[in-house]
Amino acid sequence: MKLLRVIVASCLTLLGVSLAAVTIFTPAPAGTAATHHHQARPVIDEALPAAGLDRILAAIRCERPQTQVDAAELHGVSCRSAADRYIVMTFATRAGEDEWLSEAESYGGTYLVGDRWTVVSASKLLSGLRARLGGHIEGPVESHRH
Repeated sequence: MKLLRVIVASCLTLLGVSLAAVTIFTPAPAGTAATHHHQARPVIDEALPAAGLDRILAAIRCERPQTQVDAAELHGVSCRSAADRYIVMTFATRAGEDEWLSEAESYGGTYLVGDRWTVVSASKLLSGLRARLGGHIEGPVESHRH
């Protein structure tokens, strides 16, 4: 259990740093006001889509994934390109994914969630990825007023 806590703490630290970098390096749209609305975690009655790490990395067109965590309970990979940044987490169990998401909520961020996998990135990137992988988006939603 102590090892799991260390791994989760490391992942959350990586997540926080990554989200901070995304926030800092993503320019605000000119002439718009961004507001964030926190959505309650949806209750999903239907089955979430399953996707292996290879399928997720192909969907985000990640050429050079960098492993951040490689443990029996979870696997974490980061992927960066000039414009896009993603963190991909895969989990051994649904309970492990739920626990990770509960802990990650305190750090903020937006997540695309499937069956034992989660992708962290900017909400506009996750919307396009959702069309390719399925799942549902959790976290603050950006809305822009024109």
